[in-house]
Amino acid sequence: MSLCSRFAHAKKAMSTIFGGLFFIIILLMGFNLMVWGFAQYDSYNQALSKMSQNDQSAASENLVPANPGATNFNSAGSGSFNITVNNLGGTSVRIARIYITNVSPTGSSQCNSNPCIVDPRPGAATCVGSTVCYMTNGNIAVGEINHQIKVTGLLINDGSGYKVVLSSTRGRLYSFYYPWPASPTGGGGGTFVTNIGPLSIYFDFKSFNFTQGAQTSSQSAFCVPSGQTIVLWVKMVNQATDSDVKLEPNTLMMSEPYTTNGLGHYVRTWIVDPGSVNPSNVVGYNFNTNPYDLPAAGANGPGAPVIVKFGTTGGQGGAGGTSFSEQDTWLTFIGFYYLYRGQAQGETIPFMVMKDVAGYPGSC
Repeated sequence: MSLCSRFAHAKKAMSTIFGGLFFIIILLMGFNLMVWGFAQYDSYNQALSKMSQNDQSAASENLVPANPGATNFNSAGSGSFNITVNNLGGTSVRIARIYITNVSPTGSSQCNSNPCIVDPRPGAATCVGSTVCYMTNGNIAVGEINHQIKVTGLLINDGSGYKVVLSSTRGRLYSFYYPWPASPTGGGGGTFVTNIGPLSIYFDFKSFNFTQGAQTSSQSAFCVPSGQTIVLWVKMVNQATDSDVKLEPNTLMMSEPYTTNGLGHYVRTWIVDPGSVNPSNVVGYNFNTNPYDLPAAGANGPGAPVIVKFGTTGGQGGAGGTSFSEQDTWLTFIGFYYLYRGQAQGETIPFMVMKDVAGYPGSC
């Protein structure tokens, strides 16, 4: 009996020990879970703080290209030139890549179909034929004025017009045109608008645009290259709250040059399919399969703007592009014909004054 009693007491002691061990393990697991949670929360806060700091640094960037934009052209070897910039922001700027697009291929066709890409020397890329383009001196210190970024591998003083975009490592983009235009060919001032019937048509620098060649990015159409085939882009919204608006195929833009008159000098261009981007892929407008349908405005105002493309001189439903070849200033009208509340309706608006120039964009 004494042996059995001692064995029973020993079993109780072992149970107590194991129970205590399990309790300690549970406490340690809970403590580890708390520590892991605090560590994850601290990592999250650090990442959030770092992202906020990156956003602040990007917002404090202010790199301004200086007139005339490109200087010191050197035709030796594969050619080179300098880009002049001023750092007016609160942080240093590092240029990661330069995009150069030929927006007026009158002097040469380089960088026309696709932009030429210029990387720092370690990541140099082929940009013109088999020529390797690269840049140096892409770090601009705070407050630095007339900093020279050197581009090697191509020249842009060949008589064509170029758009040059500088991309920083923080994702900011800074652009200019060469030759430097007398007045801006891009950007945006205030938003100007003409109201006619249920439609509001915008005509600021970002709302009346064009493309040429195989371009996928448009630029302001207040000044266009003379003799080049283009597609015109017009931005508009529907202000009516009681019905959508569908544009009919006989909507057209008519332009008359200042210094000449007569039917042979007018330029008429009809709307084309919404999916058309440039003269190389214009599709005729089909009201039944892919119409311009501007949704009715809601309680908080009109919906997102719709971009209407004008790009054919071949009549309703035609393809191709349009061109202006008078080297003149043009008075432009648009005749809108549409369905509103199921009824056909039309208006003509005096829309825009624009001009075509041979030396685009420098002579704009």
